[in-house]
Amino acid sequence: MPRRLQLFSALVFLGLGLVVWWAMSQAAEKRLNPNKRDWESFVARQVAEQTAEHSYPLRRPLDFGPFEAALAQLETPLLEHLQTLTQQATIPELQAEMQAGRLTSEQLTLFYLWRIRRYNDRLRAYLELNPAVLEEARARDAERRQGKLRGVLHGIPLSLKDNISTVGPLHTTAGAAVLAEHMADQDAFIVQKLRAAGAVILGKNNLSEWANFMTSQSVNGYSTLGGHTRNPYGPFDVGGSSSGTAVAVAANLAVAGIGSETSGSLIYPAAQNSVFTLKPTLGLVSRDRIIPITAAQDTAGPMTKSAADLAVLMSVIAGHDPTDTTTEIAARFSFPATPPAFSLPLRVGWVQHTQRKGDAEALAQVAQVLSTLGVEVVEVPFSESSIQMMPVLHAGMRRDLARYLQTTGAAIRGLQEVIEYNRQHPEAMRYGQDLLEASLAHPFSEAEYEALVSKNHLQGSERLLDMMQTSQVEVLLTVSNSLSVLTSTSGFPVVNLPAGYRESGEPVGASLVAQPLQDPLLIGLAQAVADQLNIHKPPVLP
Repeated sequence: MPRRLQLFSALVFLGLGLVVWWAMSQAAEKRLNPNKRDWESFVARQVAEQTAEHSYPLRRPLDFGPFEAALAQLETPLLEHLQTLTQQATIPELQAEMQAGRLTSEQLTLFYLWRIRRYNDRLRAYLELNPAVLEEARARDAERRQGKLRGVLHGIPLSLKDNISTVGPLHTTAGAAVLAEHMADQDAFIVQKLRAAGAVILGKNNLSEWANFMTSQSVNGYSTLGGHTRNPYGPFDVGGSSSGTAVAVAANLAVAGIGSETSGSLIYPAAQNSVFTLKPTLGLVSRDRIIPITAAQDTAGPMTKSAADLAVLMSVIAGHDPTDTTTEIAARFSFPATPPAFSLPLRVGWVQHTQRKGDAEALAQVAQVLSTLGVEVVEVPFSESSIQMMPVLHAGMRRDLARYLQTTGAAIRGLQEVIEYNRQHPEAMRYGQDLLEASLAHPFSEAEYEALVSKNHLQGSERLLDMMQTSQVEVLLTVSNSLSVLTSTSGFPVVNLPAGYRESGEPVGASLVAQPLQDPLLIGLAQAVADQLNIHKPPVLP
């Protein structure tokens, strides 16, 4: 494979937030690992673009008009109390405060609006605020006073990645100018479940435009409508594509949030922003009315400040959706709202592969904590893969985006119209749109697409099972999203937890991988490790 094509392929995957570069397959038909200089050049460009001062002619400013009068009445003692409380409290602890009458949903919501107003211009984590959010919070407070609690999220302010559909007045845009005025016909299935459980929707988060499948030259966290999302920990790659949601949670601009992943787009930004996330077993969470790349791999998932809150959110959003046949497995699965304690004996395999400076030290600490908890940790060799994911993403984008647009009543009907709009509005594609164009032109038939999806699923599953069974382990430990090609094609679940910080202050994430439907085990294990490790620190924001 020519060197130029190798580098292009690697850039495509890293731009998606799909895989840490050094963990890519070395097979000839896929790509070679780029050398250290290539990696450093890529990261340097990401950080330079994310932290530079740019103009954003199409960026939609946040509207605080509906909240100004209420914000003006916030008192300093309450703000100081909530600054401390919200950085540490879990969702059940916030619920206990509200149930005891020491806190209201309105106060909590106003606090987050205050922080968003203070920090979002710098971090660009939000694309749009819900103008009715205070009304929703007050309604949840009134219901609580009447003894009517909807569920475990009653009155809890959450944020949503802006590829997850919401009815008006909130738009659903994927950060793209062509969808700037798009309002879906109804809430996504998971949003309906969140509202039914009492959640208050603060607004929509910025993201890598089109979930970072627009251009091979993309910058993680950039969208036309939102600008460049910035890492609150400093001049580090923010990760993609659920970057805005990760930043909103890390910077305490929401209690928690919901992002999405096709391959690494939950895990990578979570690792880069020192938050917890779960990439669920494929099929546990409906993809209804979530702007897609490919139904073969797409899934939504929670992003939180604690492992325990992953379970709370999953207990709400997991479930069978009759319109999404993949979720049939969820009909037979009840997700516990409290992560279960793991049982011993348990063996965890530490996957060995090339790492960045600081990663090995962070994972060694995680391995030591696991050993302290009675878990046997063994080294597992990294299993390389020649999985052909890009054709699935291209063919899936062409097919599934058109289905989404037509289902939700969008003014445009398919990928061709998206591409033509961008050609007529160059300001809408700062970094180009070659991936969209390649998707439109991709030659795969439906049968070829389904055949490759099945082949990739089998290969991804076999690689992961081989690593587990050869070393007789139930869980794999790895750094960040280094196994994302395998976990995304196989549908295996992954939990990311904060594992430490490099000398520069850049966060390091540790990921735990298990077989399908072992999501609760992963959350429980992550919680036990995090409690013992006690290494997480919030970003310092003036």
